[in-house]
Amino acid sequence: MLDPSTPQRDLRTPIPARASSRVATSTEHQATVAAHLTERDRWIARMCAEHRTLTSTQIAEVAFPTRRAANYRLQRLYQWRVLDRFQPYIGRGRAPMFYVLDTAGAHLLAHEDGIDPRELGFRAERSIGIAYSLRLAHLHGLNSLFTRLIAGAVSHDDRAVTAWWSEARCARHFGDIVRPDGYGRWREADREIEWFIEWDTGRYHLSRFVAKIPDYLELAATTAIVTPLLAVFSTAGREAHARRLLTEHLRSQPRPQDLPIATTTTEELDRTGTASAGVWLPLADRDGGRFRLADLHTAWPHVGEPTSGSQATPSARETSPVSRLSAPTPMPPFAHHDLTWKPLG
Repeated sequence: MLDPSTPQRDLRTPIPARASSRVATSTEHQATVAAHLTERDRWIARMCAEHRTLTSTQIAEVAFPTRRAANYRLQRLYQWRVLDRFQPYIGRGRAPMFYVLDTAGAHLLAHEDGIDPRELGFRAERSIGIAYSLRLAHLHGLNSLFTRLIAGAVSHDDRAVTAWWSEARCARHFGDIVRPDGYGRWREADREIEWFIEWDTGRYHLSRFVAKIPDYLELAATTAIVTPLLAVFSTAGREAHARRLLTEHLRSQPRPQDLPIATTTTEELDRTGTASAGVWLPLADRDGGRFRLADLHTAWPHVGEPTSGSQATPSARETSPVSRLSAPTPMPPFAHHDLTWKPLG
């Protein structure tokens, strides 16, 4: 069984793909496919371009009313070479399919953005190469946090993920100072909160994580924006250890209030099924109470709500990890009940 807490050592060489009658990526094929893609198809392709890979489970929970409908449509996108896919071998149970952008999808998105596809530098073998990356489990867990937030918001008019930046996109903006695993914004009712995210898989010493704290403080001083940091740890014991190290380290910093920190574990996220629930434990909270995501402002009264001058202002086109492609909106631009699609051929 695969879940966001699955360690990297369990994600082994992908299972060989079954033979499939996939069409060629000719100009004629791309023109034909473009006429048959729905708004949802294009959004899914952009999401895979921005966040490198999404599983069939993640795509189904944010973009389709049923798993059967998702599998049916994803099979078509795979056959048309809008998306490619792989399935890791996990030894116990069966992993879902992981989807990545494929050649036809990259060319179609480039044409939508008015870009010559040759300028993208897209290579299908590099896209599918994430299947063999030692960071696959890390990326899967991180993306699961955001897709769960999106899934929990699609049925509520007063909730939304208003920003979701990938690690690569964060690196383009802040990489000269700090490299977060991601950046997000959550709106619930009349409250909105932004944050950086660090996802711990338990594979490295916690001192590496703590060593990034001065960099986050430098970013806050440089931008004059206090942005909270959310950290997810693999186990409760590791979370407790990290909290002790973080508390000790912040005592030596001149302005520790410029970096509010809250922590949780993959166990807490799995228990609630969403990151918006009461799973976040502020570092300075001595009572041990966990907060809902939208309520963290009560623990940090000095943190204002995001404004037009906050982190999410820069142009999306300049920050997409697939060269110059525009980034997608985090929330799906369609209704869950919309199952309309156009048959190809």
